[in-house]
Amino acid sequence: MKPITTELSTLRTIIFCAFLLSLGQVQVLSEEKQEIGLSELIALGVKNNPRLISLRGAITIAEARKKTAKAWRDPQIRFRKNWGSSVIPSPFSETRTESFSEQVTRTEVNADGQEKKTISEENVSRNITRTVTEGRSKTVTEEVIEEQSQENITILPNPEIFEPGGVKTDNRDSIRTGTRTDFHETDPYADESEIQLQFRLYVPHPVIRKARLKKAEQEIQLARETATAEENSVILNVREEYEQLQHLKARIEIIKMEHEAALSYSRNQSRLLNSGLITIDKVEYVDSDGIAVDAAELEYMAQRDKIAAMVGLRESEQIRVTDEIISPTVDLDQTHLEYLIRMALTNRGELLVIKKKEEIAQTSLSASKAKLIPWFDYVQAGVSREEEGGQRTGDNWGVQLAMSIPIFSWMNSESSIQEAALTSYYSQKGATQKIITSEVVAAYQNLKRAKSYREKTRTHAQIQQKYNADFIEKIGNTNRNKAEKIRFEISRNTAKTNEHKLDAERAYNKALMQLEKSLGSPLGKVFTNSEQKEFVPRKNLGLEQKTNGKNLEALSSKKKWKFPFVKKLRPGFKSSSSKSKSKE
Repeated sequence: MKPITTELSTLRTIIFCAFLLSLGQVQVLSEEKQEIGLSELIALGVKNNPRLISLRGAITIAEARKKTAKAWRDPQIRFRKNWGSSVIPSPFSETRTESFSEQVTRTEVNADGQEKKTISEENVSRNITRTVTEGRSKTVTEEVIEEQSQENITILPNPEIFEPGGVKTDNRDSIRTGTRTDFHETDPYADESEIQLQFRLYVPHPVIRKARLKKAEQEIQLARETATAEENSVILNVREEYEQLQHLKARIEIIKMEHEAALSYSRNQSRLLNSGLITIDKVEYVDSDGIAVDAAELEYMAQRDKIAAMVGLRESEQIRVTDEIISPTVDLDQTHLEYLIRMALTNRGELLVIKKKEEIAQTSLSASKAKLIPWFDYVQAGVSREEEGGQRTGDNWGVQLAMSIPIFSWMNSESSIQEAALTSYYSQKGATQKIITSEVVAAYQNLKRAKSYREKTRTHAQIQQKYNADFIEKIGNTNRNKAEKIRFEISRNTAKTNEHKLDAERAYNKALMQLEKSLGSPLGKVFTNSEQKEFVPRKNLGLEQKTNGKNLEALSSKKKWKFPFVKKLRPGFKSSSSKSKSKE
């Protein structure tokens, strides 16, 4: 029974592990197939942008510098204790060996002027032994020098004095000894110890310390303002590219509608001709296999890949494109231009960065002026104690206050650098304010023109839709050939109207983006109401829609807050052809 039980437990464990692995694979697949919308794209762009990553690091560094700016300089604490040795060392010896050779040439001249020349070569070796004996009252040094010398003398022959010449050798051995005694006035091996304690505290100038702390806080604010401005720039860039992707998708739908309408009209005309009806309105439409659609889709996929690369996304197919507009509509009738200008001057990142730099320069100027004031640099306190023979022989203590006079700082002009920086930042701030004001005015005027153009195209589209619906009802008794052609013309006209409407929405959205850039903050933070938060879906655009005037007025009264995607028509061509077949 035991082996069977063991096999069952092993089998259960294997099944449980396989179940866990399958769950992990399903989770991975679900993560891989997860769609990514605009908010996720913005989050990825903010997360993976290298510039933002470096700015986040700059914020962390600035916060760390603030912690160091709060503290005083590290105090210097020195402690030292010396112990003297009372043990007399045993006698020690040292030995040194020397050896050298010497060659000497001598010339001797006697009274008669006769010369005698000799050459002497001497080899000397010495052994020096020194013994040192330490004591409490004296130190005795004994030295023994042993020397061995061998000299070879060569006498050169000289016929004038009847000197035949020759060689002789001289060997010498000698031993020299000596003793030196040094007496001590005090016992060098008496018990003694010494303790020294020194403490030095650097005292920064109060104005300089305050300026240093204030400058650290301003650097943190500067880093945060720079990061916020860069983050807004990244968000606007992602939104612009995403809006372009929406526009391209809408254009693909319009091109597909035109392609299907033309192909359906050509097929219906061919059926009429095959049925024996003669018409001069035959339009031959050669199917191009959707070349125009392929070109639009190619541009769409390129834009999608561009957005994916911008935010650091590997699979661009995960991007989900919706038809919701990006920016809320601005009520220009109730929005004052002065308010927009004030908001831009408050929120624009580059202006805030210049202001923070100006504040930092002002703080540095205050610190440089404080350096010209004489100040006490540090306070130093020291305590020492000496002992000899186990008894205290003396105590020393004292307090020292050091003061510096900034003579060289008076001679230099360090503050002039900060004053020049302040003047530069002030000029930059004024020029930037003028440019921001001009940008807001230009964006406001452009938005007014874009809004007028969009309202004009919307009105035209509503009138055209009503006219097409009424006209389709009136051609019910028209012959089939003319009816097909009229339907084809209406479909082309509808596609053209939708294209104009798409261009108007595109221009309006670009104007909103331009206004957001000039304001320095998203419009959703400024212009938001309950009506704009609810998106009204668009109605299907079809030739078979029948709407009366009241419905059109109600539809026009509602604000459409979605991007104008054009859904595929349910073309009436197939229904008309089927009717023609049934009649035949």
